[in-house]
Amino acid sequence: MGGYKYGVSAIALVISMGSVAAAQLEVDASSDQARAEDEIVVVGDRFQNSLTNRLPIDPTELPFSLDIIDEAMIEERGFFNPFDILETLPNVYRRQTQLLPSSGGYNIRGLNATVLTNNRPEGGSRGAGRRDISYIERIEVAKGPTSIILGPVIPGGVINQVTKSPKEDDFINLTARAGSYGTYRGEVDANFGSPFGSEALGFRLTLAYEDQQAPQDARYTETIAVRPVFEIDFSDRTRAQASVAYTKREGAPGSWFAVSALDGSVPDTIDEETYFGVPPEQGGEDLYYNAEVQHEFLDNLKLVLRGSYQDADFDYQTSQGISNYAGGRGFYSGGDLTDTFGYTYYSRGFRNEDVAYGDAQLQGGFEAFGQQQDWVVGGSYRWTKFANDWGFGGVLGSVDINDPSTASYGVPDFDSIVLSPFQDFETDLYSVYAETSLRPFEPLTIVAGVRYDKYERDDFRNTAFTENEDVTFRIGGTYELTNNVNAYVSYAESFIPQSGQMIRAGESYTDLNALSDIIDPETAVNYEIGLKGSILDGRVAFTAAAFMLTRQNVATADPNNVSGYPSYVVATGEQEHNGFELSSSVEVTDNFNLDLSYGYVDTEVTKLINANNGQDLGDPVPLTPSHTFSVYGTYTVPSGPLADLRLGAGVRGITERPAPRYDLVYDGYTLVDATVAYPLNEIFEVQLNVHNLLDEVYRETVGYDHGTPSAGHAFGNPRSAYVTVRANF
Repeated sequence: MGGYKYGVSAIALVISMGSVAAAQLEVDASSDQARAEDEIVVVGDRFQNSLTNRLPIDPTELPFSLDIIDEAMIEERGFFNPFDILETLPNVYRRQTQLLPSSGGYNIRGLNATVLTNNRPEGGSRGAGRRDISYIERIEVAKGPTSIILGPVIPGGVINQVTKSPKEDDFINLTARAGSYGTYRGEVDANFGSPFGSEALGFRLTLAYEDQQAPQDARYTETIAVRPVFEIDFSDRTRAQASVAYTKREGAPGSWFAVSALDGSVPDTIDEETYFGVPPEQGGEDLYYNAEVQHEFLDNLKLVLRGSYQDADFDYQTSQGISNYAGGRGFYSGGDLTDTFGYTYYSRGFRNEDVAYGDAQLQGGFEAFGQQQDWVVGGSYRWTKFANDWGFGGVLGSVDINDPSTASYGVPDFDSIVLSPFQDFETDLYSVYAETSLRPFEPLTIVAGVRYDKYERDDFRNTAFTENEDVTFRIGGTYELTNNVNAYVSYAESFIPQSGQMIRAGESYTDLNALSDIIDPETAVNYEIGLKGSILDGRVAFTAAAFMLTRQNVATADPNNVSGYPSYVVATGEQEHNGFELSSSVEVTDNFNLDLSYGYVDTEVTKLINANNGQDLGDPVPLTPSHTFSVYGTYTVPSGPLADLRLGAGVRGITERPAPRYDLVYDGYTLVDATVAYPLNEIFEVQLNVHNLLDEVYRETVGYDHGTPSAGHAFGNPRSAYVTVRANF
């Protein structure tokens, strides 16, 4: 309850001081605006790619916290891994860097975040399935349970990538980037507003090539990305959008290492350039098809059909990294915690993930109480097929983590490894839903929704079949306090089907009776209050939120079986995530802008079902920093010989990350970034970005999900600089 108390106080402080949180809520012309034109036009955001436009409602009326990072902000901050910009948002932080440098997971409010593309599911495949930044118009982050949008998603929040759509004007934008470690990138964005002389057509094409290098000489990722997107207006009431995105990534992953089991410290002999093992080659291809058709029967009745299909393949070899399983399972079973000898293992595998999604909606509206009332009903189907063939090669070599010079490695014989099924399952999700925005009187907007989901999982590896179904609700109200400030309150539910064999109290993973018990779904409820809007004649835009999130029946890896298959799990019981967050965009002067964010979350295990799950009552949720923060200012020179020169600088960071299972606490970090940009003329602009300006040595990834010291630790990049040249025709 501590986070809730502090959150209410924070919102009171926001009201009194007027410096609160920000969501850049720029919304392109809606379909209603397009219909008002005398001629058919192609408007860039008419289709349902956003989290916010299923109902025709202004984002400031939505009763939940929403952050929007637009293309201009992405370009300004200049992160080479574009998702790093998420770390400037409150209560959002990197969870883990996976095999490819372009990959990685993020947490929102202490929970893993689901990544979407155009409000549709996306398969990750360890980075091979991630969208390239050349495709992205903006990134939306919705906080809290969003089951009403997409069904079973983790309740901390979702990250939605809104892809680029055709615009009205013709243009060609060229981008070239180069910088630290020999990294370079080229990008083309070409838009044709009226191809073949037809205003009913729109076409946009993006192309990108990138060779991303890293402090570890062996680590790299090479990316090729191509995406054409078409729009057509068949009439003033019928329109369609379709796209296909092809992405190919190849590279060598970074090297992770073990740390001291006594205090979690990194040996002085290891730094950002240290590479353990033998760098393997790996990569994948991803095809993503996306389409939407809209037809308006009447002015207030519209049919929307949406669909997507993704095929992501990933062929990988692993031999990088040092694992220290002191005393057998070591840190899991009380081995010699002073042992610093580690081993490199090697393996190879192939992953194929197919995700198909279809959705049909009927949207309508009517006049009542002198205002517009809107509703939507629909049904969707999502199918996933995942297969992972894998083979283990054995021990490649060994090293004392206190003295990497002692490393001794053999030559991995990947070709001799025989692959066999490791994971092989299909899932089906059938859903129906209804949502409405009601305005009973002018200052009040009520948004409510209900959803039924039926989830089936057929696991062919261990011949297990899981079936879950649930009904979830969301209801919230937004009240207009002034013309530009809204207060909101909301209640939302979620359920998440889980896989893994359930370990019952008194049993161990060797008990065959456990094989018949698949863990029940996780459920969650969230209460939230907040403010959003702008003050001081629009110079301060803000959002502020306080939340209480309770999760039940959370699956936790069995501490006595961390590496086997099937995955054996135990149920935590109950966890609470309480906190608040503030973010603000302040126009201090006409030439000086300031972006600020602060997030606080207090996590705690409040109930235990099984005392053998490696957790205790009162433990925090592993690897969740209590505080996240970001401040960034940009100044534009107004006149003189350096007119229009932009200077930017700021800090971002997180506090300590606890690992209670191992009685460890890992340090947080604070990073300084800077930007210098100058338009050479109306066409060309040059920009310099420096990240981690003070060259802080920090761990970006600390172990796996529970923070084990035995493996999975990786440094973040040292000081890095990139020069970008843009040409807009």
